[in-house]
Amino acid sequence: MARARCGAASGIGLTLALALLPAVAAADVDLPFGVGERIAMRITYAHLLAGRAVVSVVSGAHDGRPTLEFVAEARSEGLVSWLFRVDDRSVATWDPATSCSLGIDKRLLEGRHSRTQSVRIDSQAGLAEVEDPSISPKRFDVPRCVLDVLSALFVTRMRGVPEKGDITLPVFDNGHAYSLAVRYVGRERLDLPPPLGNRVPTVIVEPLLREGTGLFVSKGRLTIWLTDDARRIPVRMRSKVALGSVSADLESYTPASAP
Repeated sequence: MARARCGAASGIGLTLALALLPAVAAADVDLPFGVGERIAMRITYAHLLAGRAVVSVVSGAHDGRPTLEFVAEARSEGLVSWLFRVDDRSVATWDPATSCSLGIDKRLLEGRHSRTQSVRIDSQAGLAEVEDPSISPKRFDVPRCVLDVLSALFVTRMRGVPEKGDITLPVFDNGHAYSLAVRYVGRERLDLPPPLGNRVPTVIVEPLLREGTGLFVSKGRLTIWLTDDARRIPVRMRSKVALGSVSADLESYTPASAP
């Protein structure tokens, strides 16, 4: 059984991976997200509509205990869809009692290439099993309480990013394990759609590379705006790429249902 090497990770178009710090049991804190939350974003490239992405939270179960499922969907629209069709869907299963990932399922269609992948994570055993014809071996040693690429975004929202220092999280994606840091960049007020309103305070954060070539090397530099409140809602993303930049801006927000 091989230990996963550090390296580049990919996933749904604007999905974010945010080590080694011990996990914080979610049961001991108030989560900034919950079942029913829905974040819809409009994606543009060179100021033209390129597509839309939706990230939502639904309830799930694993071995008889409740879990949360994070669902990320991205589809191309407009002229971009004619040139390069994108239809991605990822579903991550996360244990709120331990704050650890239990796995992720991806179905990716990008241009003429399609791919499906299923990952199951056993945090207690420190193992990840991958079903994907393009990845070998199929079993990997992983750090304690490792996160999939999508759950890492939600754990970052849960922990927050301090103004001084950064947070680091252990991530496993596409057969690679690595630690990824996220740093504080600044603050800005944004006009956002209802129910958030105008002049909403936000915190700007940026993923940092810690090991090897790491994440986002081939994707470019990524900047994320989170609301400066307890929910830390991602409301804007900017990614610089070789031929310009890709932007995602909040189009609508539905808060979590009342417990």
